Amino acid sequence: MRILMKRFTLQMIVILIALSSFGLGTADLLGNADAKKVFDKKCIRLGTIEVLPIKFETACRVLKQNELINAVQKEFARSVSNNGEVEFPIIGTGPKQYHYVNEKGKRTDITELYRKQTNAHSFDYIVWASGKRFFGGYDVIIHLRVVDANEAGIIYSVSTHAYPHNWATRFSARKIGITKRYFKKKMKLISYVARQIGLGLCAKDEFKQGLMEGRRPLRPGGEAPAPPSLP
Repeated sequence: MRILMKRFTLQMIVILIALSSFGLGTADLLGNADAKKVFDKKCIRLGTIEVLPIKFETACRVLKQNELINAVQKEFARSVSNNGEVEFPIIGTGPKQYHYVNEKGKRTDITELYRKQTNAHSFDYIVWASGKRFFGGYDVIIHLRVVDANEAGIIYSVSTHAYPHNWATRFSARKIGITKRYFKKKMKLISYVARQIGLGLCAKDEFKQGLMEGRRPLRPGGEAPAPPSLP
C-alpha cells in the first residue's frame, strides 16, 4: 500500500510540475477565427489527465505521421474493436477535413486545427467537431496534449469544450445536466480509446525503432514490451 501511495504521490507531483511549466492553453493555439469564437463561448468544459509509460519522443513520432487518421483506425480495429472492424469509418473530405456517420445516421464533421510539437516538452493536437444529436446542433473543441515527464513517461491529457447551439439546452438546468452528462460520457470514451490506440501505436513504433537500431526496445521504466502485431 505504501509503495502504491508513493507512486501515486510521485505521479501527482510530476503532473503538477509539468503542467505548470510547459505548454500553452487551448486558446493560445487556435489560429482558426471561427473555432476561437466557439471556444470563447460559455462551453461545457471537461478534462482528464494521467501518466502513461511512453517515451515522449515516441509519442511525438506517432502523432506527427502523415497518415495518422488511417493509423488510428487500423489500431482501433486491432486493439479496441470487438469484431476487428471500425464501426464508423472516418472519411477524408479535404485537407485536414474529415467526417463520419454514426449508427443513427447522424453526421459529424471534423477539422484538424493544430497538430505539432509546441515546444521541447509538449505536443498538442486539437480538432473541432460539429454535428447534431438529440439535444440539437453542437460544436466541440477537443484538445489532446502530451507532456514529457522524463523517466515517468508522458503526461497525457484530453480536454473538451462543447457548445450546444440550442438556447433552451444551454439555459435549462435539467437539459444542460443531460447534455453535460452526454459530453462527459463521450469525453471518457474519447480519452479511453485515444489512450488504448496511443499505447498500441507507440508500442509498434518502439518495436520498429528497436529493430532498425538492432536492439530490443524498452519502456521508460525499463520494461521490454511484447512484440506487437506488425502490418
